[in-house]
Amino acid sequence: MPYCSIVQPMKLCIGTLCLILHLISPTWAQSEDYLTGYVAAVINEALPEDKLKYFIEGDQLTIIVIGTPLDHQVQDKLISRLKASTYFARINISSLEDDDIKKKAPNTYESATIKTSPASSKLKIIPNGVIYEAPIADPKWPKFSVGYQHHFNSVYGKNIFDLAFGENLALLRYHTPKLVYEIGIQAGLTGLMDFSQSPSRLINSDYFVGIGLSVVYDKKWQNLIQFSHISSHIGDEFIISRPRYLDKRINLSYEALKWYTAYKLDSFRPYIGFGYLMDRDPSYLKPFTIETGVDYISKTRILWDKARFVFGMNTFFWNETRYSPRLNVSTDVQIDNSVWSGRTLKFLINYTNGNSRHGQFYKKREKYFGVSINICS
Repeated sequence: MPYCSIVQPMKLCIGTLCLILHLISPTWAQSEDYLTGYVAAVINEALPEDKLKYFIEGDQLTIIVIGTPLDHQVQDKLISRLKASTYFARINISSLEDDDIKKKAPNTYESATIKTSPASSKLKIIPNGVIYEAPIADPKWPKFSVGYQHHFNSVYGKNIFDLAFGENLALLRYHTPKLVYEIGIQAGLTGLMDFSQSPSRLINSDYFVGIGLSVVYDKKWQNLIQFSHISSHIGDEFIISRPRYLDKRINLSYEALKWYTAYKLDSFRPYIGFGYLMDRDPSYLKPFTIETGVDYISKTRILWDKARFVFGMNTFFWNETRYSPRLNVSTDVQIDNSVWSGRTLKFLINYTNGNSRHGQFYKKREKYFGVSINICS
């Protein structure tokens, strides 16, 4: 059989098949059933605890939040996930009470079929993220970070490299219409090194592990009851360079019971924490601590719509140091990633003035400016 007599029919068949697929694929991919399933899957993954209703009219998606409106960061995360598909030209999110939807929605959107987000189990095992948000300016909160500090007074060096390895993990989460409960664990290591010396000197390392019960009411009032252990160890190279510390070396350690409470006011989140230290070593350490602070995360996105401006202030008081305040201020930008399970990337400029929170140096006053990169839940 001639070659051309075989090739020509094959080309015709292939071309016809490609044309059919081109014509039917968009119709199938953007059918109402397909889009409804897609929206349901995204909502269930991004906001499993929230009850939502939604409907689709052409290329417009409307989502109705039952009860308290979503936090603007959570809302942006949901919108960014949905916009990644390019299925919708416009996405509207509003909030109504359940009874109001029956009254208002059908009258406003007579042609729309209102659907409810997939039913989610009240109990979640190993859920995404955590419900008590990390304070922006707390230097001892478990996180992954690396930074530089320039100290004005040489308590343990002028040019300090600080690092941290840590994580906050939710184990169980149970939600009701107004309350969300969560049991989680926290663990971390914070360390200081003087890299202006050769070789560089490890100054101090603090080891932290804790278990906590978080309770959030109406998406706004956040509480964390935490039981933790901290063990602090002065660096060998630091002792070698300053042998006088051999006689007064302290491997400071204690267990702590703390209660943190915070309330979200739009972009602001003020908080306060009370602590009691137990099983203290050395035993003469006094037991009471207080922390106060405020976080601010802007609604408006900056830097090509990829980041937000953030600001945090944290003040720590301990009756061992006569409640002399230690002030931490941090500010710069935060980058959100919708698939990072609630984690954020922060580039921060830091200022600290007050008693050290690094092990046995707690009686020493430090003052520094610094920069850091942080990943935290």
